[in-house]
Amino acid sequence: MGLSIALLRAVNVGTANRMRMEALRAVFDSAGYPGTVTHIQSGNVIFETNDDSAAAAAKIEQQITTDLGLSIVVILRSADELAAVARQHPLATTDGDPAQLYVAFLGTEAAADDVNRLSAMSFGDDALVLAGREVFVRYASRPSQSRLTGAVIERKLARPATIRNWGVVNKLVELTS
Repeated sequence: MGLSIALLRAVNVGTANRMRMEALRAVFDSAGYPGTVTHIQSGNVIFETNDDSAAAAAKIEQQITTDLGLSIVVILRSADELAAVARQHPLATTDGDPAQLYVAFLGTEAAADDVNRLSAMSFGDDALVLAGREVFVRYASRPSQSRLTGAVIERKLARPATIRNWGVVNKLVELTS
């Protein structure tokens, strides 16, 4: 798989799943992925692996449980996959605020029926576009005021998701270049 990015779900959000990034890097070392780089405190880890993404994610999840006693979902993207996501947000506009743009990363591609269920919902002025294993979101105001939450995306698509703002997505691509 090469250079990869692990996106951990719900790390250091409020009081849940608290972990220091030093401890997270040690987890990756224990899992056989030395020399990791973390970006901010929300569980973004850049690392090298020769494992396929499913095997690497499972190994990391197990090591987090063993070392930290936490059950955390790990969603992986290769550096090339993340760069492709960052090339264009389908809901970006030239006069829009990039701070309103987010991406929900899914572990696996959603089934058509699940996509239809999510797409049929009304979220007011908030918008979403599902493309493969990503849900691109544009919030009309603050995400905390929206009904379009990570929990709704997960429930309607029947799979785990983790959300990153557009700035973090682009910074991770920059760090992997």
